[in-house]
Amino acid sequence: MEEFLPQVNITPALVQNEIHPYYQENDVIPYIQSLGIVVQGWYPLGGRGYTSELLNNETITAIAESHGVSSAQVILRWNLQKGVVVIPGSSDPDHIRENLDLFGFELTDEEMEQINALDRNEKHDWY
Repeated sequence: MEEFLPQVNITPALVQNEIHPYYQENDVIPYIQSLGIVVQGWYPLGGRGYTSELLNNETITAIAESHGVSSAQVILRWNLQKGVVVIPGSSDPDHIRENLDLFGFELTDEEMEQINALDRNEKHDWY
């Protein structure tokens, strides 16, 4: 960003980065947001081949059970509470409805920290 922004006349409105509990970009997110740029999470549920592992993570499933929601909802809510926009893809109408139902619960600071502790710096897509 420090090299790119001085070369453009229009500041980007959004930057899309891979962000999920195993690859969190915790130093990058606040930096981008401090520039007035929205951060969108790419692969918020871990990405192809990794979603099942992430949705079945013990920490995430325990948090989901305590709120009566799904693991996917916990992960998406975690992103939203970090100020990260998420647009999960799904062709299943039930999953689409579930992915929209994120505002009836809030993660505690402790739960946010528990998910933050899952960071492995494990990138699932190379671009």
